[in-house]
Amino acid sequence: MGISLSVYFCVVAFFVQSSQNELDVLAKPNTGDSSSVAKSTSNSEEVKSHHCMNPDFAPEHKYAIWTMLSDNMQYTLGAVKMGKGVRKHTKTPHDLIVMEIETKPLGEEHWAKLSEAGFKKCVVKSIPPPDPSKTRFDLKEKFGVLHVWAMTAYDTVLFIDADTFVQNSLDDLLTMDLQGKSIGVTKDIRARKWVETFNSGVLLLHPSTKEFDRLHKLLYSGIQFDFVMSDQGFLNEVYKDDWHEIGFVNNANLALYRFQRKFWDQHKLEDINIIHYTMQKPWKCKANGSYGPICKLWIDSTY
Repeated sequence: MGISLSVYFCVVAFFVQSSQNELDVLAKPNTGDSSSVAKSTSNSEEVKSHHCMNPDFAPEHKYAIWTMLSDNMQYTLGAVKMGKGVRKHTKTPHDLIVMEIETKPLGEEHWAKLSEAGFKKCVVKSIPPPDPSKTRFDLKEKFGVLHVWAMTAYDTVLFIDADTFVQNSLDDLLTMDLQGKSIGVTKDIRARKWVETFNSGVLLLHPSTKEFDRLHKLLYSGIQFDFVMSDQGFLNEVYKDDWHEIGFVNNANLALYRFQRKFWDQHKLEDINIIHYTMQKPWKCKANGSYGPICKLWIDSTY
């Protein structure tokens, strides 16, 4: 009888500890009805879950295209046009999702436009910067992007900044082979020159709860990175030798149009899939301004 009780209490202790470990996660995964959505391509044993707090969130497909909006309402205009571009040109079945920070909800008028464009809502907890004083003011909520790694309800996630314009199909990008690398991104330009770091405005990955946990722990571990650039600086430090080049046409940085014009002009404008308005936001663009032809694309688009 004594042996049986010992075994019993050991088993109880094991499950109590397991439950406590689950409570330590930033946002407890919400499995909802997503267990039958899709089989993971990277880990067949990965639990199908997500960090979306709103009960109406329901994954439908194995591919998902995400963006994030916080308290800068102007970006809603960009997200709407970006989302409509995705819907028009991309045939691969996918969910189109806006990640909304719990403490900075968007107004009803914005969600009316976003819903019309085909977006689902995913409400997540804020992930604060490790050093707010060093983080650019308008990027302090961008660490919320890390939540996409926890969206294991999906096999593949493509995160796209809202200040972009999608004018061609993203089918090839969604199904791109990362060739053993953890993420797919493209080379960046800073201070008018090419640099060895990447721009994370278009980010392709395969979600993993284990990887999300690793990233979250690293963020507050004292790791040093380019704090000013928020999540982009952090991700460049973590994945500096572990990223796959997705190509200029999948993240055509407007800085290249201004500072590396010869390179930009080597590509036909109509062949570019995603234009990234880094230097001037598309909703502030003028057709007769410095980025005239590129701004005109966004202004004249009927979707």
